[in-house]
Order: sequence, then C-alpha cells, then structure tokens
Amino acid sequence: MRQLNVFCEGQTEQAFCAQVLQPHLFRSVDGMIHTLAVGEKNNHHLFGLGKRTKYDRVRKFIQNTIKQKQNKDVYFTTFFDLYALPDDFPGTAVNSKDTANPTPYVRALEQAFENDINHHRFIAHLQLYEYETVLFSDPQAFAISFESCSEQIKLLETITKSVSSIEHINDGPDTAPSKRIINIFPQYRGRKTTAGPDIAEHIGIEKIRTACPHFHHWLTSLERIPWSRE
Repeated sequence: MRQLNVFCEGQTEQAFCAQVLQPHLFRSVDGMIHTLAVGEKNNHHLFGLGKRTKYDRVRKFIQNTIKQKQNKDVYFTTFFDLYALPDDFPGTAVNSKDTANPTPYVRALEQAFENDINHHRFIAHLQLYEYETVLFSDPQAFAISFESCSEQIKLLETITKSVSSIEHINDGPDTAPSKRIINIFPQYRGRKTTAGPDIAEHIGIEKIRTACPHFHHWLTSLERIPWSRE
C-alpha cells in the first residue's frame, strides 16, 4: 500500500494530516498517511521544535525511519514551522530572510534540508511561518469552534487585509500567526490540537492552497509523487 510518512512538530499538525491531507491525497483505500511527531517533550507534553532542539536529533530520527521503510511506495515529508527552527538547521547560516519576500528563504532552507537528508523519496516542507497561517485562509471558519465570536472574526479579517498574503504574517514572538490568534481567542491556547484541525477542515484544502502559495507548492509536490502502478 502507498504510504506517506509525515514528520510533524506535534499533535496539531498530526490531526491536520488525518483530517485534511489524508482525504485529499488518498480518496480511496489505495494509500495512507502515517504521522510521526518529532517535537520536544516536557512532562509528557509535546510542544514542537524550537531553538533548543538540536537538528542532529531530528536528522537521525528521520534517517533511521527512512532506513526502516525501504518499500518503493513509501515516501517521506515534513510539516515543520519555519518559525523558531533549531539554530543549527540546514541553510540558516548561509541564507538571509527577507520579511517582504520570505519564499526564497524558506525554499533555500528546504533545499538544504533535502540535500542533508539525501534520499530520493524525501520531500522537505517548512510552513510559512507556522501551522496557524492556514487558519487565516477563512477567518469565518472560527465560528465552528468558538461561539459568539463575530467581533473576534473581524479582528482576524483585519489582520489578513493588512498583509500582501497570509504567508507574510511574520514570525515575531508576539506577532506570529498563533500569537495573534491567541491574543484574540485566548481559549485557542488550550484547544489548538482540536480547534486548529477542525477549523482547517471546515475551510477546506482548496481555499487553503489558494491563500497560501508555498503550501500549494508543497501540496502539488505530494500530488505528483510517482507512485507505482502495481
């Protein structure tokens, strides 16, 4: 069976893969997505990658997983945030980020990441700037998870109108997508692993890929995986 292994930062991304990515990529029983969380743990709580994470640990985990799965119809990809990557992540030392045009930077890091893993069935993806970016594709969808929130939705819509694309919502410690959502919906902090995927599922992958060109680039790469015809 065709299998796409997605290395994720944590449970929110894993749930997105199950609720949104799996039905899109494998609409019948001819394949499945298997997610593997690689984030750091603190008192048994998985909180994602971060500056204190050593890239070498992530690299070893990915490469060991690839060695264990040699079938030609098994592929690998990542769903990591560009925000707060480990300091020693491939490409960060030799590439500069332009907040006005972040796409060349993120693609340079993805290429460096692919070169370092060095496997033909590995597709690197870094989310601009983090998972919650996709939720700005349609702020109205927040109404499925939060009651009486028309004013909060208007605030989210104001943010989307203030940037050239929602993938330009920056990676500041107080202005990253998740920080902005929590500032408007404080309860999202404790519900992100359920509300985040539910909202994305309600938005739908077509709206998300239209609003997020870099996400669309990744999704297109996954859609073009050369699965065998057997």
